[in-house]
Amino acid sequence: MSGRGTIASFTINHQPWYPLMPLPYVVALVEIEEDPRVRLVTNIVGCDPGEVRIGMSVNVEFEQVEDVYLPLFRPHSQSGKGRHE
Repeated sequence: MSGRGTIASFTINHQPWYPLMPLPYVVALVEIEEDPRVRLVTNIVGCDPGEVRIGMSVNVEFEQVEDVYLPLFRPHSQSGKGRHE
């Protein structure tokens, strides 16, 4: 898989549900490029939450948390910066 997708829906969370996650953060439904019927609930990273839009192109990157790798998505123009890809 290419690791590319499109934001189908999202919300900006302002509640401190998880104390280690800085607020606000974006929870999004991302359609996978190869088959838009496949969707992941994930976080959008690498941009201001106010800049996130439905239809925005994103690329996956993986963040290691202990022995698990979490798929996060970054706006396409921001890909390649920061975390593991």
